[in-house]
Amino acid sequence: MSTHHCPTIVFHCIDFRTIKETMKFLDSKCGLGNCDIVSVAGSGKGIADENEIFRQYLLRQIRLSHDIHGSRNVILIHHSDCGVYNASYTFDSAEKEKKKQIEDTKKAEAVIKEIFSDITVEKFWAQLLDSKGEKIEFISVE
Repeated sequence: MSTHHCPTIVFHCIDFRTIKETMKFLDSKCGLGNCDIVSVAGSGKGIADENEIFRQYLLRQIRLSHDIHGSRNVILIHHSDCGVYNASYTFDSAEKEKKKQIEDTKKAEAVIKEIFSDITVEKFWAQLLDSKGEKIEFISVE
C-alpha cells in the first residue's frame, strides 16, 4: 500500500451542470483532496449495467483506490435529468427516472460489496433545483 491514504472513492456523473455543486458537497462531506474522484457518465450505472467490460473498468478504479490508497468507502452520486439515463430509457416522469437510478445505486452497491467485503457504500441523489444546476439538493439514499 502507498504511504498516501485516501479513505473514500467517489463516483459522480460527468454532467457539467452538476460539477460545481458536487465539489462543494464533497468538500463538506469528506474534504476535497481527501477522496479519489471518478467522473463517469451515469455515475454508478456502469457498475449496475450488464456491460461486463465497462463494469470491470469501474471496479478496477475501486480496486486501485482500495489497494493503493487504502480507501474503504465508496460514494455514489446520481442526479436528476441525467442525459445517460434519458438516452438509455424512456421515462414518462421525473419520479420514474429517479426510481430507476436509485435502483441502480442499490444494484451497484451490491456488486461492490460482493467483491469488497471491507468497503462501505454511501448513495446520494442530487436533485437539480434549476435547469443549470446552480442549486442542487443532495439527499442520502438508503
